[in-house]
Amino acid sequence: MKLVKKLVMSSMLMFVLLIAMSLSVEAASITWPHSPNEEADKTWTISFSKPVNRTTVNSNTVYITDSLGVRQTNSFAFSNSDTFVHIAAPSGGYRHAETYTLHITQGVKNSDGKALKEYVTKTFTIKAELTYDVINVKQDGTTSLVAKYSTFEDASHRMQSTQAVSYQGKIIHMPAGLVSTKSFGSSSITILHSDKLLKKEVTYVPADSELMYVDSTDAYVEVELAGVNYFIKQENSRLLPSQTIKDRSYYYVRNGSLFHSIYRHTAARYGTYEMGVAPTFMQEGLKYFSTDGSHFSNEAGQAVGTAYQYFQYLPLRSETRYTAAELDAYILKRLQELEKAYPNSPTYRNATTKSKLLGLGTELKRIEATSHVNAMHILALAQHESIYGLSDYAQKYNNLFGLYVNDDRPKIVYFETVGQNIEELLNAFLNKNYLPPNAKYANGINFGNKAVGVNVKYASDPYWGSKIAGHMYRMDRMMGGKELANPEKIGLSNTVNLNVRRDPNTSRTPAYTYAKTGMPFIILDDQLSAKPWMKVRSDSVPYEELYVHGDYVDKLTW
Repeated sequence: MKLVKKLVMSSMLMFVLLIAMSLSVEAASITWPHSPNEEADKTWTISFSKPVNRTTVNSNTVYITDSLGVRQTNSFAFSNSDTFVHIAAPSGGYRHAETYTLHITQGVKNSDGKALKEYVTKTFTIKAELTYDVINVKQDGTTSLVAKYSTFEDASHRMQSTQAVSYQGKIIHMPAGLVSTKSFGSSSITILHSDKLLKKEVTYVPADSELMYVDSTDAYVEVELAGVNYFIKQENSRLLPSQTIKDRSYYYVRNGSLFHSIYRHTAARYGTYEMGVAPTFMQEGLKYFSTDGSHFSNEAGQAVGTAYQYFQYLPLRSETRYTAAELDAYILKRLQELEKAYPNSPTYRNATTKSKLLGLGTELKRIEATSHVNAMHILALAQHESIYGLSDYAQKYNNLFGLYVNDDRPKIVYFETVGQNIEELLNAFLNKNYLPPNAKYANGINFGNKAVGVNVKYASDPYWGSKIAGHMYRMDRMMGGKELANPEKIGLSNTVNLNVRRDPNTSRTPAYTYAKTGMPFIILDDQLSAKPWMKVRSDSVPYEELYVHGDYVDKLTW
């Protein structure tokens, strides 16, 4: 018999052994290429061109040995009129990471009594066993193996305070620490879900976003962001045990302002922005930590106080106290500052003549009156998204707001004028999908964060809302501080499914309902005779004044 080729069929490697008409005078042998990463229950199938003599197929003529030469106990089966011989794995399977050799000797004969011409061998290696490893984790990030377990549950129950659980070389569980998000597949963003089954998508963040670690299994990682617990895929996570963390995001105070330094763990660098007024309980020279920018703790992990940033929670359904002329004067002054501060920057060079923000004051105040969106909010958004009207998208396409420019598949859309671009923002985005109470992406009518506000669904950056609020804070400071000197009264709903009504009673059908808790609104009057009802400004344009029950409202203080 002569061996001529090898076939792969139904995931089983098959040897095609042709029966020769005469025996060779000199015995020959042949070795087939090695097969790595085979399953522990692997069944080999040998295909003969003629029916084999069953009595010649036994543990002496066809057998498998391990790396020490020990023969395995395999059973044989025949099919296809005895032209196929199946060699089953030993009872309990092959050993993980072990290398075996399949032997097919010349003692195998066909039904005509003719033997194989060649002695055939083939080596194969079984996959290493996938185990959940408890590892020691040192401060420098190096690890050492403690023990291996077959299940996640066993490993996690035996994990100690300075240890972690690793699977295929990746840490998947730890006592405490941070999470840095990772790209996975074709998407650069990480989806945040509200359920452990990862079926209910809520919001999203870009790669290399820092999240607070809560818990994890081999299927998901539970994280905290903006004061809310979410669930992400293990594939989107890089777990950072607390003892290994040398740098992380933090807040600090300088000259009466609150700053946020965001650390990118993969890039290993900080980016800092000014948020707003520093809370009175904070001191210069100290670091503070928060997942929502409102509830703060110190470096010892102790809660130190709660403070909300006014412009981050100010509803877009408000009106600025500044005139068109004041807005135009601010824009020019700010551009002059940038032009002077960065004389060698191609972006800021000639900013006072080329910025697309110049002269927008009148248009912004007109839109504020007709579309019921605060002119300062629109201007701050434009500043943030277009680098003060100087970005390529602004300069080339009159796109001040990054409309249709998403993370993974950005589109280039040209607008005839900046005014047309602003109308698109209002009609196709804010007043259509974000601000109305029952809109597709209704999560509150403030810029907010990843728990409440436009930020939940508008931008992947978890601090997009607070960064734009920082623009508003600096605008107000440069124009004289009228807004913070006379702030609106703002309330947050403290229950789900809060009804907002046309009258201070329950006699009529609600105008709309806040499905989520924490929704912001402007309180117009909290001293009604019909206590504890409050008069509020409507999120829905047709209704100017509406009412909510005061028991379901938490009033914010600044």
